Amino acid sequence: MMTDPRGQVRSVVIDLDGTILVPEGNRVRIPPGMIAALNALGRRGITWCTNSGRNFEDQAEILRRAVADGLQAVPDAVMFNEAYIRSFDGDELPAWRAWNAAARQSLREFQPRVQAVLRRRLDQWGSAYRILRAVLEEDATAFLVSNEGDLAARFAAELSAALVSVPGAVVLRNGGWVAVLPSHLGKGWVLAAYMRSRSLEPDEVLAIGDQLNDISMLNGRVTDAIGCPSDAAAEVKSVVMRAGGIVAARPGYLGTLELLERFCGIGTSRSGGHL
Repeated sequence: MMTDPRGQVRSVVIDLDGTILVPEGNRVRIPPGMIAALNALGRRGITWCTNSGRNFEDQAEILRRAVADGLQAVPDAVMFNEAYIRSFDGDELPAWRAWNAAARQSLREFQPRVQAVLRRRLDQWGSAYRILRAVLEEDATAFLVSNEGDLAARFAAELSAALVSVPGAVVLRNGGWVAVLPSHLGKGWVLAAYMRSRSLEPDEVLAIGDQLNDISMLNGRVTDAIGCPSDAAAEVKSVVMRAGGIVAARPGYLGTLELLERFCGIGTSRSGGHL
């Protein structure tokens, strides 16, 4: 059973969608209460990072808008595409540069094998699963599927079955997004690389996520302190509880604020504002 880590946490690693973002028209933003809490982490000397399936440019734009809204404690690192690490300004530490180069080479060898298997079935799947977008790039294979009913789950299962011939292929799902990665990449592996670069121990890092692609950083194998909001995917909540983590009583970013209070002593009001 995980011991109370309050006072031990030196770094907080947070997924974006479903954990710190709220919708704003056709965009998303980090709300004021969350910005206040992140600034409070900075004042306590606790760093924070993003770990998202979004690409770097997407995340940087969201973060720039947050800075304009008052974010002072910018993230120590931006983990993106479930494979890479950069600083907020785009720089790479030597350790990150080496990790990124190895990840890129691995993906450029892996994804063509994946796509060769999948291409002949894309037309069939496109209508059957209402594929809204297909990303078939040299280092990425991902699909945005209609999130109606169980379409995304069924599509992910069919992809997994189709890729049994590709060693190490893992199908990950985040809402309607379904992606394929090699088994040695994903959020947990990227987080572990970041922790090594900063000499962080498992009991010094809090990881927060809510979707199936977050499981590799929430299963207790990378960091001891883990949590998720109350509206996280059922499988995620089960993984967090089995690993001795905490499922917040509140949903979305309010649940993340609750976890920051529990693990880092960052007080919040019931409305989500920093005290």
